[in-house]
Amino acid sequence: MKRQIFSYLEVAVIAIFTALTSCDEENGKYPVGIKLLDTETSGYYSRKFMYDNQYRMKEIWTYSGDILFEKSIIAYIDEDLTKFESAYMNEDGEFVVVDTRNYVKNGNTISYSMNVEIIEGEGEGNQNINNIITLNSDGFPEKLEWILLNYSSVSSFTYTNGNLTKYLYDTAFSAAMFDPGEKNYRYSDERSAFSGCNTPKWFMFLRYREMASHNAVTSESFPDHTPYSYSYKFDSDGFPTKISHEGGITYYKYKN
Repeated sequence: MKRQIFSYLEVAVIAIFTALTSCDEENGKYPVGIKLLDTETSGYYSRKFMYDNQYRMKEIWTYSGDILFEKSIIAYIDEDLTKFESAYMNEDGEFVVVDTRNYVKNGNTISYSMNVEIIEGEGEGNQNINNIITLNSDGFPEKLEWILLNYSSVSSFTYTNGNLTKYLYDTAFSAAMFDPGEKNYRYSDERSAFSGCNTPKWFMFLRYREMASHNAVTSESFPDHTPYSYSYKFDSDGFPTKISHEGGITYYKYKN
């Protein structure tokens, strides 16, 4: 079983390419602690990240080689992240929206829906998955519940010092995914590649899991399985520029 760093349904592969930066900060100056990831590359695939003037992610472009095939946008109203939308290039070279998520915050919960197609059986056709995120006092996701027809699944997240240390998810659902229902993580003292921006942590943890932690993850373990391990090269600011893992090598470049 190969370990993949890209955690949002893409196969991990590298593409080295040159692209314009999109930081809105004048003169390229950044506040202390801000370190914006520019590109993440592994194999033939690569992601490029763009930010608003509050150092929050606003666009993510995904490439295969030098071909841009996915564009994602992240929208905000004041301090709240309210929308994520992803579009893929079709065979005519046009980008078609395939995933739209509108987030509604109410106290310490955030709700959103996802449309899925059930091929056969109960509920055959297009259905909505309703999701409810419960946040802890730090604004991190503490619980994620999804509901589809008469079925539901609950995931829980445990943190220490800004790091995701345990991820538990519904065993019935995980069995269908051929994966155990528990993951545990260990970390180094250095920073993670995604820790230098101001994108809301609940979004980062749901999208990137352990890679969104404050520190760099060094191992991922499952019950009754040999842990996955990670080795790094860091820059002078203590942020990773290269990660070696079972699935290959991932490179990171920063805007500053």
